[in-house]
Amino acid sequence: MLKLSRIVALGTVLLLGAFSAQAMEKPQEWELVNPSGVIKQAQVAPAKRITSLEGKTIALRWNGKNNGNVVLDRLAELINKSYPSAKVVKTYTDKSLNTISGTPANSERIAKAVAAVKPDLVIASQGD
Repeated sequence: MLKLSRIVALGTVLLLGAFSAQAMEKPQEWELVNPSGVIKQAQVAPAKRITSLEGKTIALRWNGKNNGNVVLDRLAELINKSYPSAKVVKTYTDKSLNTISGTPANSERIAKAVAAVKPDLVIASQGD
């Protein structure tokens, strides 16, 4: 009668043998694909950190997901109350900007539209 340890060892050998036999039948071929396409790199200095919101322009960006605008509306109220000299720009009042970018071209279009208000700070909300 076989001992349990020999049965486990025999099972392991058979299992590994089956995998190696499968691998020997046809070698696997792999192709590494980068799904994001061409990556552009540029040296960019990080933005200076602001120490206060006083007198700053703050752009609020929403991608159209449920309730993101609710969060940003409330945030605008709180900023206006705490920092009366700050200018809050709700970029999402432009319906063409309330979308998930989806493509590099659309992402660039949205980024340029937000940058056009010359914000010191951009706060984005996704919602859900």
